[in-house]
Amino acid sequence: MSPGILDPPLGEPAPPARRLSDDLRALLAYADGRTLTLGELETILQGRGFALFILLLSLPFCAPIVIPGLSIPFGIVITFLGLRIVFGRKPQLPGFILHKKVTFKVLEKIVAVGLKLCVRMEKIARPRMEFLRVWPGMINLIGVGLVSGGIQLLLPLPPLIPLSNTIPAISVVLLTAGLIERDGVFVLAGYFVHILGWVSFALMFGDVGEAVRQLMHRLI
Repeated sequence: MSPGILDPPLGEPAPPARRLSDDLRALLAYADGRTLTLGELETILQGRGFALFILLLSLPFCAPIVIPGLSIPFGIVITFLGLRIVFGRKPQLPGFILHKKVTFKVLEKIVAVGLKLCVRMEKIARPRMEFLRVWPGMINLIGVGLVSGGIQLLLPLPPLIPLSNTIPAISVVLLTAGLIERDGVFVLAGYFVHILGWVSFALMFGDVGEAVRQLMHRLI
């Protein structure tokens, strides 16, 4: 990926250090009770890079709060943006996704979850192990993790498998927080949780497959 997609343009100084929690509070204040489209959210958050936008979309699945109908559309967005990062293209969304609306009530719930999570992360996040995000190809590899996490969110399994959305969402949050806070440890933790998520999915599907085989054996 060419430099500058998630960071300030070349030759320009990095923006003043800001906390993720400050950005979330500012976003809620900007919304001021209004319903916003994903396109508007995208525009508002561009100043901090698409990493913050992706983080925002993954937050609803990091806590046991049920917000119906978000898993598939948000998973699609995360997957789509992740693919563009993988191929080194500027992250942008197609028009039909940009028009998807997020009510203020839903945004409030998302920000509430985000503030609790970010306040905890901010106590330990700091620039370190930056090679995990600045070496050639590392941003693209993070994009692969985002794509894979988005695909996991797309799977319509919450009623059947507990935490099926939570594990990939935490992975996405760690990867994007690592980009925003320039913390390679968070990036590494994001990869670890991501692998853990696929292992848990494989074990769950294996158990389901075995149960189906036993049921078929009894019926035949």
